[in-house]
Amino acid sequence: MLRVADFGGDGLDQGEAAALQSLVTSYVVELKMFRVIDKAGQELAVKEEETAVQMGVAKATSPIAADYVLSAEANRADGLIVFSIDVTKVATGEKKSVAETFRSLSDLILASRRLARKLFEQPAENPGEAGSTATPSANPKPSLDLVAGTWKGDKNVDRISIFPDGSAFAVLASGSRMSLRVAIEGSQVVILQNQPNSPDFYRPGLDPESARIVAATARPWRWLFSLSEDGASLNGVKESVFVKVSGQGAVSLDNSYVRPAVWIRMFR
Repeated sequence: MLRVADFGGDGLDQGEAAALQSLVTSYVVELKMFRVIDKAGQELAVKEEETAVQMGVAKATSPIAADYVLSAEANRADGLIVFSIDVTKVATGEKKSVAETFRSLSDLILASRRLARKLFEQPAENPGEAGSTATPSANPKPSLDLVAGTWKGDKNVDRISIFPDGSAFAVLASGSRMSLRVAIEGSQVVILQNQPNSPDFYRPGLDPESARIVAATARPWRWLFSLSEDGASLNGVKESVFVKVSGQGAVSLDNSYVRPAVWIRMFR
């Protein structure tokens, strides 16, 4: 049993720390080495819960004693983020730590899966293996012309069309169309939802009433990507919403949810 403590330090605000904690926790769950619980002792089932969500039902559980505790801190030093993550064996106090320095939160997010695997000494998958998320070398100078084209691969998104002027749209798996806007920020490709939320964005994964509730309060979708050097993929994270629907139909949202995302180019 492994308990995830709140991430601390002065390098991130509360929302950023919570989002990073959620992302790292998902990577630890992915390793299938532990049952993972939060600080209150409730078991975590970290899943995607959108149309970009699958529905989840909150379960009431009793506090559970942990064998290991995972904690992390992000602190600012000379304009950089110093991130350290450690796991402690409760019975003996034995601790293992991994620490690295990053220029930005985006760089830290992109490295978080590698750090989680390093902490538990899990090697990265071979690039040719099914399900691999190994990130290819990134183009340090992406442009709108270079990212223009048609893309696929994100969860519950059928395809995305990007145009050289930065306009774009996504056709969701539900058949709905979402307007997007693309911007280049340094070496990063930022893709933003460019229209108000619609309940159709969260269908058919949610029932109509739940979809209306989510659409009213969910933050806009946003992707933070690096363009691969060969221009064949966009690799990074998606900022979206984590939705839970109780057995009585009560809907709760986590607007700090972040997960990995990869788009593959279909054609230019």
